[in-house]
Amino acid sequence: MNILYLDTSQNVLTVGVLAGGRNFPRTADAGKNGHTRILMGEIDAALNEAGVDVGELDAVAAVTGPGSFTGIRIGAATAAAICRGTGAKKIAVTEFELIAYDRGTVNAAVEAGRGNLYCAHCRNGAAEETYFLSAEERADAEREGGFVYDTVRDRAQVFAEIALKKAESGEYAAAFEPFYMRKSQAERAQDEV
Repeated sequence: MNILYLDTSQNVLTVGVLAGGRNFPRTADAGKNGHTRILMGEIDAALNEAGVDVGELDAVAAVTGPGSFTGIRIGAATAAAICRGTGAKKIAVTEFELIAYDRGTVNAAVEAGRGNLYCAHCRNGAAEETYFLSAEERADAEREGGFVYDTVRDRAQVFAEIALKKAESGEYAAAFEPFYMRKSQAERAQDEV
């Protein structure tokens, strides 16, 4: 099974290909606005390294959020376009699934800008309850108990393992629907007008 996976939800871009039982991961610092500039080149490099033509993909996995609003849109649109052009199946993965993978019970957290957090109470790799914490609420919550912000092992390896498990169990998505836990700053400002 050949699976392309991509994560544009964070400043560090993660792209890789699973082919022939091997993982061919790539990471690059995209910064806040660099995903559009480097994503296709990194996808092409990962496919070449794996010796897989884009038409040979069985599935494409993408992180749907939460995270960077623009990054999530770029990743979802790119993954959807590749699936549409190749007939590959869609695998949606959340940031919380990545953080909670291979852990029992954990409070997963993703930076939401300005000191805010997107959070989820997770059990056995799945988010049971999601919530937003303001910077003020975050300080109190961190004093009461800890949050986990990153994967248990190498991010690309964890992503690849989740994508493969979902493919093997037939857990495909109809669409890459962005998982935004709240409106963007621009949308909130527009609502105030």
